[in-house]
Amino acid sequence: MKTRRSHYSTSLAQSQGIIQECLTLFELWEEGQTANMLLESARQLGSLQTDSERRLRNIVTEGFGSRFLRPPHLEAAPEVRRVLLHSQSPKLIREIILLYALRQHGIFFDFMTELYWTTIRSAGNQILSEDVDSLIDKGVIEGKLARKWSPSVVERVVSYVLGMGRDFELLSPSRRGRADIHSWHPHENTLLYLAYDLHFLGLSDDQVINAEEWTAFGLSRPDVILYLQRFESESHLVLQDSGSLCRIEWSHHTRNALTHVLI
Repeated sequence: MKTRRSHYSTSLAQSQGIIQECLTLFELWEEGQTANMLLESARQLGSLQTDSERRLRNIVTEGFGSRFLRPPHLEAAPEVRRVLLHSQSPKLIREIILLYALRQHGIFFDFMTELYWTTIRSAGNQILSEDVDSLIDKGVIEGKLARKWSPSVVERVVSYVLGMGRDFELLSPSRRGRADIHSWHPHENTLLYLAYDLHFLGLSDDQVINAEEWTAFGLSRPDVILYLQRFESESHLVLQDSGSLCRIEWSHHTRNALTHVLI
């Protein structure tokens, strides 16, 4: 099961964080609606105060729709909606939206795993525009771009990546090509949601523990095991780990049951 997109694209430019916009669109969205149907509803009701039709379309279809209303994540959308609209934790809300943004945008995922957390672990406190530029160069070598971008496109994408980091409160606003890092640790319920979401997506227990998404939240396999042990102490699951293989008995059998725990 492929749970995220690894390729780099300029679609990041069309939405970035859009945290408040996601909440507004989930208030409007009804189960069964496609992104285009939601776009029409948003257009008729004027739910988003955008300055152009193009901006509205980008937010609804390229931002919201591509994150939440496409396989394999479409099935989770009704419960994601309930969590985001009823949670009392702004941090949890922000991080659930972050998870789906990471899954949609390969370049932002790699930014988190290869720049953000790496810089923090080396006691750094800033990320430079040149660092993101180098990440894009590496993506070219690894075949993550459909074609090499022009210097002007690279410059724009670098600003979008740093802007998304700012939107999710991971970075300060970039000044003169430098952005200060805000040290951050994920909400425990974000990690509980991620573990169960991977399980509901059909991953085996070992695949859940070794999933790439954990690294974007700064966690290694031993870290994941520690969190799962904590969840076990809270009766969310039963973990049997031999070091090389693991088995998990999941206490919450539906997404709806998990939602009641999270909110």
